[in-house]
Amino acid sequence: MSMVAQRVQEQEQHNKQQPEKRIRQVRNTITLGEKMIGGMVVLFSIIFLCLTVNNYATIYSMNREVVQLQGTVHQQTQINEGLNLQVVELSAPDRILHIASEKLGMSLDDNKVKVVQN
Repeated sequence: MSMVAQRVQEQEQHNKQQPEKRIRQVRNTITLGEKMIGGMVVLFSIIFLCLTVNNYATIYSMNREVVQLQGTVHQQTQINEGLNLQVVELSAPDRILHIASEKLGMSLDDNKVKVVQN
């Protein structure tokens, strides 16, 4: 064999003896900075969610108080209307004249009555 043929044969044997090394691709793992950013995003999301729930709970309780106060105002309005009706009934001139003459023994003398104008 020629020298060139021997070298080719030696290279082939040498190549056969060494197994082919497969190149493994290393997956890029998540870096520490990316983990911190992700953690901060999760933390801020949780805080935002808690604040939102707290605000809705506060709004709900305020609405409940408003409804209760509206009920109280309605009841007080009805009481005031009833009292105004009593004032109108009790301040009727005929009633006052009747009580003055019957129960208190007073009499009406038109000569002694003076009219006062505003």
